[in-house]
Amino acid sequence: MKYKFLFFTLMVMILNSCGGSDSDDSTFINIPNPIPSTPPKTISLRTTTEIFPTSAVFRANIVQQDGQGETPGFVYGTTPNPTVINNTSVTTIAQGSTNFEVKSGTLQPNTTYYVRGFIKTGEGIYTYTAETSFKTTGYFGPGGGYVGYDKGEYVNGWRFMEIHPTTLNYSSGGVGGQWGNMGTFISGTYSDFGKGLENTNIIVSANSGANCAAKLCDNLVLNGQSDWFLPSSQELLTLYKELKKGNISISSSAWSSTQVDGNSAYSIFYQTFGVPTPEVILSSTLKSMGTTILPVRRY
Repeated sequence: MKYKFLFFTLMVMILNSCGGSDSDDSTFINIPNPIPSTPPKTISLRTTTEIFPTSAVFRANIVQQDGQGETPGFVYGTTPNPTVINNTSVTTIAQGSTNFEVKSGTLQPNTTYYVRGFIKTGEGIYTYTAETSFKTTGYFGPGGGYVGYDKGEYVNGWRFMEIHPTTLNYSSGGVGGQWGNMGTFISGTYSDFGKGLENTNIIVSANSGANCAAKLCDNLVLNGQSDWFLPSSQELLTLYKELKKGNISISSSAWSSTQVDGNSAYSIFYQTFGVPTPEVILSSTLKSMGTTILPVRRY
């Protein structure tokens, strides 16, 4: 009996020491939920586009949180791996994840440039993208004309556009030729950039006369190239203006493939009277006028 009592007493002591009681001083550590870290902002360079003799459009993509803002930019120069310390840079404002683009400052014609995108941290540290390069236009193309426009990539089967600076002539005794038949309206000749080839094909099919600017361009084989056409009004105006910025001047006037009405079509010329510097403008011109014909091709 004595031994049973001692065993019972020992078990009670053990249970009290292990189980604890309401008066035990226990310490509990509260571990807060971890605060998720904000993913770092990233920037990646896309294709440089709309390349002219003195300008280009830089494009990139930024990834950041919704509601976040950033002032990303581009730095460019004529030597590899440009930085903002010793090269030209341009910036913009971007909200959230988005594609963005910025036009360059003044460039030099026929020159290779290196470009990188960048973002700047709050500590003033610049993060740069990988580098790409491009060449401004203003050089001679495979057809012997001035390349005035470069898309930066091939879209719809072509990338470059060149214009030949020497006029085509309908007759050996004249300069240039007529646009086409008077009194005939040819439907479908648009002014848009990129419509010159389509305009030319329409005019060639619909104009019966041989003294026709579009036909002369369509029949031309020059420097092994046979894909020449008469440019639309916006193609002609853009090429003239952009080449002029690069100090490349061509004929003082020329036909476009864009029609005004049955008797007139658009031509361009340099306006010198009443302006401080010559300006390239579009003019409605009678189709029967003998005007310079400058062929254009895209490739």
